[in-house]
Amino acid sequence: MFVLATLVFFLAAIPAVLLIPAESYLSLTATMGSVALILLALFVWQYRADSRAQLRGNAISKPLRVGALGIIGAYALCGVAIAALGLPQEAFMAEFLAGLTGWQLAIKVASLIVLPPIAEELFFRHYLLRLFPYENSAAWKWIAIIVTSAIFAGIHIQYGNWTTVALLFACGCVLAIARINSGGLLVPILLHSLAEIIALTTDGAFRLLGLYS
Repeated sequence: MFVLATLVFFLAAIPAVLLIPAESYLSLTATMGSVALILLALFVWQYRADSRAQLRGNAISKPLRVGALGIIGAYALCGVAIAALGLPQEAFMAEFLAGLTGWQLAIKVASLIVLPPIAEELFFRHYLLRLFPYENSAAWKWIAIIVTSAIFAGIHIQYGNWTTVALLFACGCVLAIARINSGGLLVPILLHSLAEIIALTTDGAFRLLGLYS
C-alpha cells in the first residue's frame, strides 16, 4: 500500500502540471487537489469497514491542544531566529501570492490551507509512518518520528533558509507525535492547516514590519 501511495503522491499531479502552467493561481489547487483526492480515496478503500474511525482516531482534544502549542512555539522560535540573524524572506514565499486578484488570492490561500495538509498527512503521517513498528517500543516511536520528519523537511526543496528547513522538521515531529497520540489523521491534518495559516500570517507580518533583511 505504501508503494501505491508513493506513486500517487509523486505522479498523480503530472496531468495537472502538464495542463496548467506553474505560474497559474490554479496550479496548487490542481496538483495538490489531485494528490489529496486520490490518496483520500485510497485511504477510504483501505479502511472501507471503518474509515471514519481511522480518520478520527481515539483522541482529539488533548493532542490538538498540545500540538497547537508545539506548532505555535516552533514558528515563534523560527521568527526570533529570522529577526535576530537578519535572514531574508524565502524567495518562494515572496512569489507565492504576488500579482493575484482578490478571488485568485482567496482560491490559492484556501487551497494551501486545505489540500497540502490532507495530501501530506496521508502520505507522511500515515503511509510512511506506518512502515515503522512504532507501537512496539519507545525507540521505534522516536525513530519513526525523526525519520519521517526529516524526509518531510527534505522534500520541501522550494525553501532555501536553514531556519525554514529546521522549522519544517520541528513541525513534522509535532505532527507525527499528534498522529501517534491521537490514533488518527484528523488532528495532524488540522494542525497542518494551522501551520499553513501561521506561516502566511507571520510571513506577511514580517514583510510589512520590515523584519526581513
